[in-house]
Amino acid sequence: MHRGLIFIISTLCLVSLAGCGDNVVRPGGAPADPSIFIISPAVSSSIPTYPAYIDFGWQPHEECDIKCTRYLWSEIVDTSGIYSPGFDFIRDLNECGWRYENLWSEWECAGREPGGSGSFILGDDEELQLGRYHFFAVQAMDRTGNVTTTFTKNINVRNFMVKAMGGPFLKIYEPLLGGFRFLGTSSNPALKKIPQGIALEFRWEADASSYFGEIEGYRYGWDIGDIESWESPFLPGTLSTGPVTFNSGIHTLYIEVVDKAGNMSSARITVEAIPWQMDRNLLWVDDFASVNYPIPNYSWPPEYEHDSFWLDICSSAAGFDPSVDVFDCDERYSPPDIETIGRYKNLIWTYAYTQSFWNKIVLFIPESMISTAASSETNVISLFLRKGGHVWTLGRSDRGGGLAAVLGTRAQNFPLRLATESAGVGYPADGSGVDGMAYRDYCVSILDKVQGTFREHAWMPLRHLEHYDVFRYATIDEFDPVTLSIPGLPGRLDLREEISSPGSFFSFDTLSSPGGFTYVEVYDPPYWMDATAIASQHCFHPAYLMRAADEASALNGCPVAIWISRYEDILPEVTSGIAVAAPSLHFGFPLWFFRQSSVDSIATALFDLWGIGEE
Repeated sequence: MHRGLIFIISTLCLVSLAGCGDNVVRPGGAPADPSIFIISPAVSSSIPTYPAYIDFGWQPHEECDIKCTRYLWSEIVDTSGIYSPGFDFIRDLNECGWRYENLWSEWECAGREPGGSGSFILGDDEELQLGRYHFFAVQAMDRTGNVTTTFTKNINVRNFMVKAMGGPFLKIYEPLLGGFRFLGTSSNPALKKIPQGIALEFRWEADASSYFGEIEGYRYGWDIGDIESWESPFLPGTLSTGPVTFNSGIHTLYIEVVDKAGNMSSARITVEAIPWQMDRNLLWVDDFASVNYPIPNYSWPPEYEHDSFWLDICSSAAGFDPSVDVFDCDERYSPPDIETIGRYKNLIWTYAYTQSFWNKIVLFIPESMISTAASSETNVISLFLRKGGHVWTLGRSDRGGGLAAVLGTRAQNFPLRLATESAGVGYPADGSGVDGMAYRDYCVSILDKVQGTFREHAWMPLRHLEHYDVFRYATIDEFDPVTLSIPGLPGRLDLREEISSPGSFFSFDTLSSPGGFTYVEVYDPPYWMDATAIASQHCFHPAYLMRAADEASALNGCPVAIWISRYEDILPEVTSGIAVAAPSLHFGFPLWFFRQSSVDSIATALFDLWGIGEE
């Protein structure tokens, strides 16, 4: 979820309309704003005092065709970023809307159906400042693209004080499901769905230091019928459920913590174990959004070309039906849910760099950051692999994309050690990084980039893009045993001629920049592994190696495509059809830019390996 941040602004905004120019009026004086109205909590005649847990709800204020809504919240701070309860933030929001742009959540859209209603619980996943004034605002977008630019108190904006709430701050962590946070006894219960037979282990800790309290103890139980008469003792050492596996049904975990003064916080997490049929062969998750017209410099594929490219590939898999076996995230405004994923034995997930649900799915919250970051979505890819499903994942992986999306923005300085630097380079080591998908499931220990934000370190070699670190082509790893065991893979991957021809965005021509391909992520680069004395995990298996524009580049010869082999011996439990145990495959770059014949050969080899090749 989006988190409000206190931000520092160095530029003062002119208070006149001409200074900010945010209000738009239709001819005749009618406002262009689509109207939205916050309906809960109920309106108060004065500034209300809310607990640090507020369930906001909203709906269309007038008859209008609202497509999407989004929200923001923050302490009331002035233009210098200083807490200032008397600051006229509503006037500033109306006249200087650009100042607040980085606080808005992502747009939540209703698809083709009428929309506008929504809700958000503030304080369940957010850390509000007790005893301070805050505000919450909602913005709407109609189907013509007009957005709310007029904000009014008690209409689409609420101003409120956050009061202290008794009880320790309870943090709960589960390696597959992520982190949960609870405060007091009225926190919103969490619901997670998992495939049946997946082992879970919850662990927790609480903190009462904000009000100088001291923890007395914890207690927990599963599926308690009468929580009011629960007589289990509070013990200081009760900090984990231990491993637990559910093969069916809905199960609720109750956790309570009490301090020495008797203040209590409680948590309720419901887990639903659902069956997976895994009876269809292949699902393509099209998590890619682009323009639908030609891009002359070939910097990025247009939507129709990308669709055609992957539909041709998927159609070579037995039983693939484009009308059933394609999930377009951009059209659905969501990633595939756990029920959809569970219908398949094999999965292709292609992602973009921005506006990609991949980033939300794979995001990992380090254990040390549960108190400051919102919970991520359940990683259905990780669960799919653990059930014996096979994946082929790939997309634009420069900068913060690709497997780097596992990490928060502040951690994306490269090269990066995933096991201990998941909170960011320079921050205290957090060993929970081993639970992130990139390390745990894909077996990558070090991430690096052709193009990214690079760390400052005495061991860092020269990093320079233009005609140096850029990607020219890839060669198959001739020594990896998994790669050598799979017949039919092309020995070399070259960019399509038009991608590298003079005048194109990635041209190798000496007059162009950067003089080569840059949408590439690098895995376990030998130069950084050697410098830091880190050995690759036993399940790390390179498939292809990068050849840089200059052989002196530290990235020359580094792995850029890898086999996902940690779960290769698991045979999927399918209700019908044929299933095989096999490794999966990940590319640190989008294959649309490469010669079709080579990509077709990869698909043929992979589909034969998975047992879904056309006869």
